[in-house]
Amino acid sequence: MQNRKDEKIIYGRRIEKICRYLEKENIAAAVIEDKEGSRTANLRYLSGMPMDALLFIIPGKGAGREDKSILVPWDEILAGKIACADEIIGYTEFDRLFENAVSKLLEKEGIPAGSRVELPSALPHHSFVNFSGMEYLCRKTGFESNLAALRMVKDEEELAIIREGSRLTNRLLDELEMAVKKGEIHTEIDIALFIERRSRTLGCEGTGFETIAAGPDRSWGIHAFPLYTAGPFATKGMSLVDFGVNYKGYTTDITASFVKGPLSEKQEEMISLVEKAYTASSEMLAPGVTTMAVADKATDVFKKGGWVMPHALGHSYGLDVHEAPTLRNGKDPVVLEAGMVVTIEPGLYHEAEGGVRWENDFLITETGSECLTNSKIFHLID
Repeated sequence: MQNRKDEKIIYGRRIEKICRYLEKENIAAAVIEDKEGSRTANLRYLSGMPMDALLFIIPGKGAGREDKSILVPWDEILAGKIACADEIIGYTEFDRLFENAVSKLLEKEGIPAGSRVELPSALPHHSFVNFSGMEYLCRKTGFESNLAALRMVKDEEELAIIREGSRLTNRLLDELEMAVKKGEIHTEIDIALFIERRSRTLGCEGTGFETIAAGPDRSWGIHAFPLYTAGPFATKGMSLVDFGVNYKGYTTDITASFVKGPLSEKQEEMISLVEKAYTASSEMLAPGVTTMAVADKATDVFKKGGWVMPHALGHSYGLDVHEAPTLRNGKDPVVLEAGMVVTIEPGLYHEAEGGVRWENDFLITETGSECLTNSKIFHLID
């Protein structure tokens, strides 16, 4: 387990990277806000605080001034126990008002009038227009875009967490497979609650997102609605479960399909094509390869079989279940780099036959890729 000194070094290193960007852009301070209705994992990435706080980032300039991070949490006790920042000031000091915190802290830190200050891009216009005294910026392509780019390549500490989360995911999946094969799982609710309970028992914060469990009657949905019901699971046909565990803030994301015969000819065709697309695309993962090229490989497999996959091939993940880059056809390809983590999740869906999807998590390495999770298409025998 990392000690507080190590954590301060880790978060300090990330803050320093953002400060160099702010310095280059001549920005005197930047503000991150996480609250109900406007969540951002950037807060936890830079401070370890999971939610409900402001984070001020102030690059050092002249006279030996050092970079500084100031955390303004709603829960000051929690922040004192788990967060890392140069200074922690309770939100109550500012009457829990965003405008008060910004104006008073900029004044306290001696930020000169007219300086460039970047506010959260999600800040409502009616709030933004009330700010004065500085050149306030509120934009989509600002420091938050720079943060997104930084978060695409995981650092050493993140990868250690992701590896452990993957190990726990694999253990849970092994237990889940055994429970299904023993007949201990009968319904979608059974499987969702099994995952919820075991993830927490294994030391996770919980699931990374709400589990999707769809039996043969509902697996035709890309993301079934409702996400799970009291309906049967792993009976004749194709069932799927899409889940991840949240370990120290970082989620995994896998999909396992459970198929039980006798299957129709079309179902057999769907399963075969998904397996081929998964193998062909995952084998392409390597530094220097574009996300579009990987997605195109799966698309070609399905096209030759006369099918179309109705969603992207995969995406990155981490503090959020969906992060950049996305593996998809079309515009904005990203070149894969060592240290990125991505999912490969080809799937096919048919209203009458059901759906099948196969998803695992991969780490891009210096020489290729490493599959971190052990999900598969499970073929059940009566």
